[in-house]
Amino acid sequence: MKIYRISIGDAHGPSREVKVPSKTDVQAGDAAASLLEPGETILSIVETEDAYQAVDAPPAGTQTHPDQIT
Repeated sequence: MKIYRISIGDAHGPSREVKVPSKTDVQAGDAAASLLEPGETILSIVETEDAYQAVDAPPAGTQTHPDQIT
């Protein structure tokens, strides 16, 4: 499992970063979606190099098993 740094915010306002574990960048966006506040969007998704970090959300499930981490 990889760790992704995701920038969240308003394109014209302040942004914040969260870290989530995921197999792919698409699933990382799905995991970060649970952390979005009203009016916020995902601005960028970047894979990090350091696997030993604290994360802000659990990994997302899959399309066929949204409630299971595979």
